[in-house]
Formats: sequence, C-alpha cells, structure tokens
Amino acid sequence: PRFRGNYDRLYNKSGWIERAFVNYYAGIPTGKHTRMTEELVRSVHLFSSTPIVVVHFGFTTAESWTPEEFPRLVLVNAAPIPVTAGRSFNFNKLRAMMLSRAVVGVQLDSDQFVAPGVDRVFQRTAEEVTKDYPMPILPAHFLDWGPSGEGPGGVGALLWKRYCPAMKEGKCKWQTQRWGHAHPTWTFWATPFLGRWLRRNFRDESLPAEGPKKGLRVIDVKEDEDLLNVGTWEEGGTKQWCKFDMTDPTEFDTLFKKQSSDNTGNEKCIAGMCGDVTGDRRYHKEGVAKVFYTAHHAVDPDQTKKYLKILQEKGADHSMAPPILYHGRFYKTGEELKKAVPDLTCLI
Repeated sequence: PRFRGNYDRLYNKSGWIERAFVNYYAGIPTGKHTRMTEELVRSVHLFSSTPIVVVHFGFTTAESWTPEEFPRLVLVNAAPIPVTAGRSFNFNKLRAMMLSRAVVGVQLDSDQFVAPGVDRVFQRTAEEVTKDYPMPILPAHFLDWGPSGEGPGGVGALLWKRYCPAMKEGKCKWQTQRWGHAHPTWTFWATPFLGRWLRRNFRDESLPAEGPKKGLRVIDVKEDEDLLNVGTWEEGGTKQWCKFDMTDPTEFDTLFKKQSSDNTGNEKCIAGMCGDVTGDRRYHKEGVAKVFYTAHHAVDPDQTKKYLKILQEKGADHSMAPPILYHGRFYKTGEELKKAVPDLTCLI
C-alpha cells in the first residue's frame, strides 16, 4: 500500500508501464539482499529518469523505503515459487518480468547498480525487440561458456548434448549466439517468449530429438540464465548486447582514471582495465565492447555507496571518461562506436 500512489501515477489505465527497470529479490527487511536492493534503487533515482519495479517474493519489506525518498519505485509483493516445486528461485526473474507489465523493460539483479547513460538501453531495446524479433536480448557473458566449461549448467550439462553433439568448443551447430548473461532487456513483444519457456520448464515438457540433435527435458535446464539461452537458440536468436553489465564495480575505476586524448579529441585508455571482454571463435572474434551502464557483482552495499558517490562527483565535474570502451578507445555513444567500427558484432 505504501507505493500505491507511485503505481497509480506511473502505470497507465490498462495496467502497463511504458518503460521500467525490473528487479526481483527476497530477504528480511534488515538483511544484506535488502540493503543491496536499496542501493540499486538509489542508483536508478540518481542516474536515470526511468521507474523501477521491484518484485519482492515475500511479504515483509524495509519500512524505511518510502515513496517520498523513491518516487519512481513501484514495490510489489508476490508469492515465490514453492520450495516443493524443486525449481530455482531465480526463475522468479522471468515471473517478475511478466508481472511488471513493462512495455519496454531492462532487468536488473540486486547485485547491480546503474550509471549515467543507462537510459539509452531502453530506446535501443525498443528498436531491436519487435514483432519480427520477439525475444529478449542478453548481454554477452564475460566468459564464452561451452560444453567443456564449468558454466551455469556445469561440466557436461545436458543442454550441450543437444546443441553441441560433438561436445567440442566452437563446433556447436545449433547454438545460434554466444552464451549470454542473464540480464535481459525486452519489450511486450517478448512476453510470450517468457511465458512459453517458463511453462516448458514448469510443466516438464521435452524438446524432441531431430536427427543428431538430441532431445532435452526442459526441467533439466536448471537456471534462469540457462533457460534464456536455450530459448534464444531454439528460436533462432542472433542478437546480443555488448557488455553493458560490467563484471565488477571495480571496473568503473578505469573511467575515473586520467586517460589520454589524441589530436582529434578522442580519448584513449592508458590506465586501468583497458582490454575488451575476451572474444570467441564464432560470434565476437575481435572481442566484446565494454559499456559502463551498469555494474554487476555489487555485493557489498557499503562499497556500492562509495561508487555511487564517486559517479555523482565525476559526473558533476565532467571528469569521467566516456562510457563505451573498445580496442583501447572510449566512445560517447553507440552511434559513435558503430561509425568507427561498422562491423561491430554486438549491439549497443
């Protein structure tokens, strides 16, 4: 009830919200996950003009959260997946995405925070997730998971036997894009995709064998990230974002360091973590661009507070490097990067 006023103001009469970040979590009001989520919500209010919908899969939330402090927060309580169902808690992510009824959405985990420029992702999502491409888009994972990697599905996970019968890296015939990180963006066109793949897991449906392509029980796809990747490959998805969910808050130290400008005014990275996200054999052979729009692995709320303060200060005095980094050079916008690198393989 505390956030009913925000809901009434931010949602339209049909019960949809035009653009929203969407988060899901569970935790006691004084617990670590609640504190992490609070810093995420705070970052959205500092560096974005977009609302955030937080779906708490429980009933008791922090009383200190108020609509006065967070006027763009819509806090929703929902029942979690029953423990007896034997499903990962993280499938609540897809449930939250559907419950939010966002026309254009960007999913954020509680161990993330956002940074200046993040709102650009919404327009790009609206342009990319359409009637002709009705599925979520994931950012490239910082690791190129494959059949021999200890990825979310583990060594020799059953899903690889379907998409990679030879079980050899780079030889996965039915994998249509690099492994993506489970920080999806979507539009209403992708809502059926979310429901379809949750249903297939919850109802223990099977994907049939097709010649050398082995069958797969969808219940054997154990995590949200695995399911989003499997759904993307099954439906022929080929789009992937550049790495806009930086692997750790400390990556942002690179933006805070003094960099070098050449005679054209372009900034080169000479200090910090200047390299690209490592490339792979098929999809991003030249590496993946880093885009400093969000940080992942923000598991220490006190550390997050410090980074938000620095981002505020650096943003105010314009002493921060531009937010996109590729091949050792910074770019202000995705358009600028695409102009410099026309054959860029990831989206931004």
